[in-house]
Amino acid sequence: MPGTTTARGKRTSRMDLRMTEEERAQLERAAQLKGQTLTGWSLGHLLEDSRRDIEEASTLVLEDEAFDRFLDALERPMPAALLELLARKPLWD
Repeated sequence: MPGTTTARGKRTSRMDLRMTEEERAQLERAAQLKGQTLTGWSLGHLLEDSRRDIEEASTLVLEDEAFDRFLDALERPMPAALLELLARKPLWD
């Protein structure tokens, strides 16, 4: 509902969605079964899915062997060529 205050702050932004009558009825039924408003049910699912999608896109998972090789590479000294490259003044400065 507009202007609702949550633990995260006041809700002032809106998003409109186009859907069929059947799709809306299905969403309303799911919200009703959970004892929630359509807005609360929809927002909860959208936020949960958005967190998962963001985490999947920003998390790299390595097998144990690959992770061990990665850690080993981090602990080794940088090659001289890389140190020289890092010491150069960037072209955009």
